[in-house]
Amino acid sequence: MKTGKLYSIGYGLRSPDEFLGLLNSYKIDHIADVRSNPYSKWNPDFCREPIEAFLKQKGIGYVYIGDMIGGIPKDSNCYDDSGKLNYQKAKSHPEFIKGINRLLNAQQKGFNVALMCGEVEPHTCHRSKLIGEVLQSKEIDLDHILDDQNLKTQTEVMLEITKGRNTTDLFGNTLF
Repeated sequence: MKTGKLYSIGYGLRSPDEFLGLLNSYKIDHIADVRSNPYSKWNPDFCREPIEAFLKQKGIGYVYIGDMIGGIPKDSNCYDDSGKLNYQKAKSHPEFIKGINRLLNAQQKGFNVALMCGEVEPHTCHRSKLIGEVLQSKEIDLDHILDDQNLKTQTEVMLEITKGRNTTDLFGNTLF
């Protein structure tokens, strides 16, 4: 059985047709919308209903899982006392684990899935800081789509975020 590939992509100010061109470049057959709030006031074509209908019309599956692995969890236990997201708590939340397992299941079934969020640059998005880190810890590659000819690996993005520092401590614990 063929194993699929996991990617991440941000739509930013791209048009749906530009976005589709990128998906086709990498043979993406499913989008996993990982936005906590699947709506965009800057690019309304990417609100949940219109983008889901557009992708379906073009033969690309769409699933919303931002309620499980979005960057703004609803559970207040995922935040520290100052209201900042605690990545370790978020990563261990049962819903987050369920969302990660859905991605792994899709990959094992041979699907090429792109995790979609609004930010074009992966180093500014929870796709790399939260989801990508967990996938990497499971030895699953997540490639971040920049354009139709350029990808960044999860390792490259994390080195960019940490300005070249290691992302784990001496005991192998993730620092994020």
